[in-house]
Amino acid sequence: MSFSDADAAGAWNAGADAFNTFVESGADYYRIEVHGPALVTACEPVRDRAVLDLGCGQGYFSRQLASRAAAVDAIDISAELLAHAKAHEARAPLGIRYRLLSAADVATAWPPRHFDLVTACMSLQDMADVPRTLQASAAVLRDGGRMVFSVPHPATDPLFREWERDASGRKRSLKLDRYFDTGPAVCDWNMPRLAAHWSSPCWRHTLSEWTQLVGDAGFVIRHLHEPRPTAEQVTANPHLDDCRRMPYFLIFDLSTR
Repeated sequence: MSFSDADAAGAWNAGADAFNTFVESGADYYRIEVHGPALVTACEPVRDRAVLDLGCGQGYFSRQLASRAAAVDAIDISAELLAHAKAHEARAPLGIRYRLLSAADVATAWPPRHFDLVTACMSLQDMADVPRTLQASAAVLRDGGRMVFSVPHPATDPLFREWERDASGRKRSLKLDRYFDTGPAVCDWNMPRLAAHWSSPCWRHTLSEWTQLVGDAGFVIRHLHEPRPTAEQVTANPHLDDCRRMPYFLIFDLSTR
């Protein structure tokens, strides 16, 4: 099995409308209530910083940064997702500059040491060439710059993943297997919360593989974060209970050497 950026672009073009609705309706509650806010916190301070957002999709995280006074450039390989991002920008301008571009090519689009911060909100796992993307990100960062990105937590996103449920349907325990079966795979976007379903290519990496990738690109890990909701959030939205019990997301906070 193998995939390219072109395969990912086609898949995300097909799912763009449903994904935009998913985020903007509030149905993507993990993004809105858990890993999105945690990634913003990890990126701070962003005011007056030049930021490059990789795999920006329909612009959710780019808008979070720009609303905090960051100067944001954002890229994606899906023209349809970018159309939604640009429409949001037109309705409520924040000065975000969107561009159709592969994240692996950012070093050819901007000069060296151009940005203070490079971010990626749950997008690197959807990219065909992570080593080149990380190397390109390091190239466009100023001395002392950072890269902060989130991915599905490798420990709870292996090839086999299934919740065991009780008679009422409540999640009891998470069954996991084939953690070391990494590489290209297919992500089926088939949750009932979605207005339409689609599939997209993804690439799985173990924790040790992620750390090797960031190290090979010249980064040093400053912090790792495993965001989860508070007890109060779970009381308000019981659907968040599962990611309070198990780590669903992993945030890398990196610096250049």
